[in-house]
Amino acid sequence: MKTALSVIISLILSVMVWWSITDLSDDTEIELETSKPYAEIYKNDFEITAMNEDGSPGYILSGKYMHKTNESDEIEIEHPVLMMKQQENHWKVRADSAIVNEKKETILLTDNIIMQQQDVDPAVTIRTSQLLIHTKTQVAQTRAHVDISNGISQIESDGMIYNNISSDLELSSNVNGYYVPND
Repeated sequence: MKTALSVIISLILSVMVWWSITDLSDDTEIELETSKPYAEIYKNDFEITAMNEDGSPGYILSGKYMHKTNESDEIEIEHPVLMMKQQENHWKVRADSAIVNEKKETILLTDNIIMQQQDVDPAVTIRTSQLLIHTKTQVAQTRAHVDISNGISQIESDGMIYNNISSDLELSSNVNGYYVPND
């Protein structure tokens, strides 16, 4: 009898403990909060190579940090370095920050932008505060003030459009400075 009573008490205690730790109401369902943004992509010290249609590198984008949230089509980048590569026109573009929009195929660079021609002496250097680059057409444009230097030549303008494929540079307005041809 003692054994049966011990078993019954153990069962009752087990049921009570189970009942106390188990909530049978529907209020305990886990609700996922879909309204709050979350990091969909993030990476420190990265490098991305985008290929042209012919399979050669179109541009290489690197940076210190990038992230994309679930609510945006844009990727934000800290300290980006963009290497635009065409057969004869290679440019290195640095900035404090950038926003990449893959749907629009653009990179918007902001603050302390230095765009420097590569593999040429003397190199052309363009400085500005904002620059929009269309990655597919390799066109860089801005309405901001630009300082362009090449050796001892110095030109300033309010805005420009540069086509990296054709090497055409169009200065928008308030153009002044001096150009000394290279020997």
